[in-house]
Order: sequence, then C-alpha cells, then structure tokens
Amino acid sequence: MTRIAFLGLGRMGVPMAGRLLAAGHDLTVWNRTPARAAPPAGAGAAVRDTPAEAVAGRELVITMLTDADAVEDVLFGPGGAVPALEPGAVITDMSTIGPDAVRRIRSRLPEGAGYVDAPVSGSVPQAEAGELVIFAGGTDTDLARCTGPLESLGRVRHVGPPGSGAALKLVVNGVLVANVAVLGEALAAADRLGVDTDLVLDALSRLSPQARRLKESTAGDPPRFTLALAAKDLALALDGAHPPGVFSAARARVDAALNDGLADHDLIALADHTRRTSQMRVTLGNPATVPAPPNPAYSHTAHVTQGPMLYVSGQIALDDNGKVDAPGDMTRQSEVVFSLLERILAAHGAGFADVVNIRSFLTDLDLRREYGAVRARYFTGPPPTSTTVEVPRLFHPDALLEVEVVAAVPR
Repeated sequence: MTRIAFLGLGRMGVPMAGRLLAAGHDLTVWNRTPARAAPPAGAGAAVRDTPAEAVAGRELVITMLTDADAVEDVLFGPGGAVPALEPGAVITDMSTIGPDAVRRIRSRLPEGAGYVDAPVSGSVPQAEAGELVIFAGGTDTDLARCTGPLESLGRVRHVGPPGSGAALKLVVNGVLVANVAVLGEALAAADRLGVDTDLVLDALSRLSPQARRLKESTAGDPPRFTLALAAKDLALALDGAHPPGVFSAARARVDAALNDGLADHDLIALADHTRRTSQMRVTLGNPATVPAPPNPAYSHTAHVTQGPMLYVSGQIALDDNGKVDAPGDMTRQSEVVFSLLERILAAHGAGFADVVNIRSFLTDLDLRREYGAVRARYFTGPPPTSTTVEVPRLFHPDALLEVEVVAAVPR
C-alpha cells in the first residue's frame, strides 16, 4: 500500500483514482470543482479542500490536469502542493504539458523531491480497464518509487530521462489528431468519387483505430478527448513553429473546428467537420503553352478540383417593376446587373472572388469600356475566365447588357 494524493478528477482522473483505490492504496483526492471529488468519484478516498492538504503525509503525488498552467498553479500557487510535500515525496505528472513545462517545474522543486513525467496514451475506457500506456520520463530512482502504483493504471514504459515522456506524448497525439483530420479528407474524397461511407470506414478500420471508432460512434457519446485539448497538444508539438506539413495542416483543421464552436466535442467530430468544410481548390491562371490574354481582365483557365458549382442565369438591369433601369446608359445598367449578381451569389454563400467564369453579351461593343470600368470594381483579385460578345439584341429591347456567371461555392 502506498500513500497517494491524486490531484485532478476530470474524465480521466476519476477512473484512474478508482483503479488506485481498487488496488488497495491509501488515497486522498483534491479537485478544483469539489463536486467532482464527492462519491462516487471519491468513494473510499479522503477528500481534501486544497492541494496542500491533499499531499500532507503522502509518499506519491499524482497530477492529472488540463495543461501546464493548471499543473503549475496546483503545485506552486496559493494552497499549492509543493510547500506541503513530505521530504522525498515523488510527483508523477500524468497531464500532457510538453517537455519545456517539465523542465520548468523540475527546476522549482525542493531538493530531494522526485519528479516523473508520465502522460498516458488511451482514453476513458482504457483508464477504466487499467489498460493505459504510460510514457514515463525520469530517473531510474524516481521511477522505481512510483512504478508499483502506476501499474494499477496500465503498462508503464520508461522512455528516457525527464521530459522524454512528455515529448513522446506530443508526437503520439500529433499523429492521432492528424489521422482524424485525414479521415475527414478521405471521406470528402469518397463523397466526390461516389463511394459509400460505410464501405470506406469498414475498409479503413483495418488500418486505423480512429476509423473504427468513427464507424462505431453514435450521437450522444460522451467526449473522450476534446478538440480543445487536441488544439493544445498540437500547439505544444509545433512549439510555436508553423512548418509546412501535416501537423500544421491538422492544426488549421482543428482551429477551423474550434471557430465553429466544437471545442467541447470529441476529437472524432473533426473528421465530420473536415469532410463538410473541405475547401474547394480553384486555380485561375494562364498556361505557358499559349499566348497570354490580350488584357488583364480575364484568365484563360479556372481549374476547380472539388466542391459545388453555382450556375447563374444571364441578368439584365431590371428593376423591381420589371422595367430596365436607365435605358441607353451602359454604366448604370452595368451597376444594376452586378448588384443583382452580388445578391444572388451572397444567397449561396459566395462572392465575386468565387466566380470562375463570366459571359457578357453587349448590344454595342463600343460601350465595353463603360461596362469594363464597372466590372473592375467587383473583380479585384485574379480575374475569372471570360467571354464577351456583341449581339444584335437581347430579350428586352431596352437592355444593353446581359451577364451570366459560374461560381465555385465554398463549403
């Protein structure tokens, strides 16, 4: 039996504390939200009001908290654990905080205090079953003093000196989050190719545990690993850098999901969000194999690799009464036409930046400068592909201009 203080009774902390109790250890517990420390979470454990009270007389202190700020506050803040540590006690931090925070915390501990960074791989089901994989970084001496209790929680792997466990956990979580984002991209590709979702997940389940979980998940399942925590871990893995690569792309996907209010959702929600929001890729340009356009108002090509397309019928300068606004005035008619197009595009979540093709029909090409001046107000980025022709007349005798567009609608 080891005298243990367990600090932090979140989704993971509750079953982990329960495993330590079931193994016969003497447990005191503390949680920032006292209600979480009450039975059944603290059944058989002595609940304390502060971290300092919880660690008094304890040989081993286990922290399972949200991030580095929380760990440092619990250890060194008001009512913190460190000033109340027993001589020679070992702190085992099972949070995911990164190696820099590990070094910072170790440097502040009193002489003789042990410290092991021991983040875990696994979620609530593995915590309940005692099947976590524990990445332990620390000295042989410190690890030997906490291995027995930790084995009640899962398989302990000594991965190296202090900070090694924290570093390995960031690598593992980076791959986990990126895998879920890639699953979303795969499902979006399957949608474009007409492949059944269940068939895709069944095939990918042989390669990816995340695909298997996505296939088996149902609405209302409690989150195991939230997107907010995933964002925190990816930020630590990238360490402030933004190198072009899979981790950075996954971080962008997670950030987009957070912006859409999914912070408290389970990580697997990232797959569906990525699937739904996979941005269409539109490339406007001019192949080097043909002469450049004679003027900069249009591009030769618009390459759209995915996403829905919007086709807008030709618009003339009709007012609300069905009459042509300003007969004989090309500038005014152009303004009305582009105002109509702007409203139509907006109704579908698009704008002129999403237009890939424009067709313009003028009854007098000598008026194209007036038309072009108005058009240039709306197309301020790379110009779309374009066709402009003169016609003898349009369906309304007072119309000087009719314009139709094709847009690639963002998801």
